[in-house]
Amino acid sequence: MHQRHAALSALCLLLALTAATEAMGAAKHFRATAEHFNEYATKAADLYFKTESAPEKNILSHLTAMCAIYAEKANGLARMADVAEHMTAKRDAVYVAERLREMRASVLASLPQDTKLLAELVENQENQGLRQLGALVVTELRVFERNTQNL
Repeated sequence: MHQRHAALSALCLLLALTAATEAMGAAKHFRATAEHFNEYATKAADLYFKTESAPEKNILSHLTAMCAIYAEKANGLARMADVAEHMTAKRDAVYVAERLREMRASVLASLPQDTKLLAELVENQENQGLRQLGALVVTELRVFERNTQNL
């Protein structure tokens, strides 16, 4: 009987550590995503000033803005996930978890449509640099969406 309780306790501890490890990784993933979006925004802005084509400038402007917006959203989720990971008081942890759920819902409300729109804008571009950068951003948006859903 005593061994059975010890085994169950060990299993519970293992599950708790696994969940904690996943939670601890969330802030790190969102920080990395924010860095990628900032990098892509800079690249899009650089391409914007190098092109003379008005349609390309329009797409690059949209790409720059979208990257900047999602960098801020990823930063916000990283900060909230970091706070949630370090909460010790149950009441505070519940409060932060609720705010994190609200942020998650807000991000996921527009992310699929933004990803689809951007994918359509860049998929048929003749400018290879714009098309490649757009593909990177679309991929990052999909990763961000998956990580946000898993939060």
